[in-house]
Amino acid sequence: MGDISFTKTFHHTPYVDNRDRVQAGGPNGFNARFDALESDLTSLADVVTQVDTALDTLGAGPTPTQQALTLAPSLVTVAGASGWAHDAQGYAARTGNLVTLSGVQAVPLPHGSRLVQLRVVGQNSGSGLLRVALMRNRLISSVTPAERIARVTGDASPFDRNDPADPNFVQVDTQNYRYYLLATLDGAQNTDTVTLSGFQITYVA
Repeated sequence: MGDISFTKTFHHTPYVDNRDRVQAGGPNGFNARFDALESDLTSLADVVTQVDTALDTLGAGPTPTQQALTLAPSLVTVAGASGWAHDAQGYAARTGNLVTLSGVQAVPLPHGSRLVQLRVVGQNSGSGLLRVALMRNRLISSVTPAERIARVTGDASPFDRNDPADPNFVQVDTQNYRYYLLATLDGAQNTDTVTLSGFQITYVA
C-alpha cells in the first residue's frame, strides 16, 4: 500500500476591523478564500477515498493461490489385509508373493481450501490392479459410507498420473470430515514389481 497524505493549501489571513474592506475579488477577497477552501476539501475527499480503498484491500485478505501438499507413503495396513512395506528411501512396496495389499494414510488438508487434483507417482510392472484414492468420511460417524474425491490407477512402470477432484467434494471441511488416502493392490503376480514413491494433492487456499 502506497503512502496516503494530505497537504492543505488554504491559510487564513484574519481581517482587521476598520482597516480591511470586505470584498469578493482580489487576493484577500471571499472568492479567493472560498476557492482555496474548496480545493482543499476536494483533495481531502480524494484522500478519504484512497483510505477507504486501502482498508477494503486489507480486509479482503490475501488472494487464494494454488498450492501442493506432497506426501511420502506412510500407509497403515487395513484390518484383514496385507500391508505395504516401507523402506529407508521413503517408498512403499509390495514384498514377497503378496497378491492383495491395502493401506490408509491420513492427509492434513487446510480447512476451507478447495481441492484441485490428486497425483500419484510409482511403478507397476505387472497386471495387478493398483489404485490410490483420496477419500473423506464423516468425523463423528462410522456408519456412513466413505466418499471418493479422486482416484488414480497405476498401470505402468513407471507411472505419474493425476485425477481431478470430484466437483461435489472439492470444499475441504475438516470440522465435519476426515481425509485420507487409500492405496490398494489386487491380482498381483509373483514377479510383479509394485511401488509407490509419493502422493501430491493440489489445492487452492
